[in-house]
Amino acid sequence: MRIRNAVVVFGITATLIAGQLVGNAFAATSTDSLAQAKQLLNTYRKTNLKVGACVQGKSLSYDATLTHDDVADAFSIIPPEDFNGDVLAEIAVQNRKAVAEDPNNALLAGMTDQEKEIWTQAVNDCSTQIDFEASGGAEGRAKVEEAQRAALASPEVQAASRVYVACMSGAGFTVSLDPYVAPPGIAQGEHGTSEEELALVERYNSAWQICAPPWQQAFDQKLFG
Repeated sequence: MRIRNAVVVFGITATLIAGQLVGNAFAATSTDSLAQAKQLLNTYRKTNLKVGACVQGKSLSYDATLTHDDVADAFSIIPPEDFNGDVLAEIAVQNRKAVAEDPNNALLAGMTDQEKEIWTQAVNDCSTQIDFEASGGAEGRAKVEEAQRAALASPEVQAASRVYVACMSGAGFTVSLDPYVAPPGIAQGEHGTSEEELALVERYNSAWQICAPPWQQAFDQKLFG
């Protein structure tokens, strides 16, 4: 489910930027791309668990298990020249611990539209809260947003955005320059139940998984160095 991934990724990004700005262990491992990817995935895991605890505190269900998409996203920060047998072995290990699809999809499938709206709002509220706390409050958030704006405005990320749009267009989708903003039809289809809606979302996600990683890699490299 793209909504979950997008929200969580933003929180994780905020956590990592804030940590790097104060010189934590993540910054110290920047020369080791495999260790960096593993630490990023671990941050995904911790963030998901925090979101889950928050949502469950609202008397709602939430499965924090990582997905194969989470693993792929974390390891996409590794430059092509560093991609070797050790990286492939580690990806295989992490994929065995993860699940193929967002486990909350089954939960949502059994909800009414009103229940889905309540659940999604709870997840978004919890993610925002955790993001704010992880980024160091208002001052930390300001630093995070400044770093993100600088990365997004860079020539490298701007070029990657245009490549992403062209790639998605080739797959039949008109998208914005931001890979984490889904077209309205897709956002609505994620909560749909018809075969047509589900097929459209599946086709979009398949294209997104091909087109978005190069953008993410350009953004991460510009953001984290």
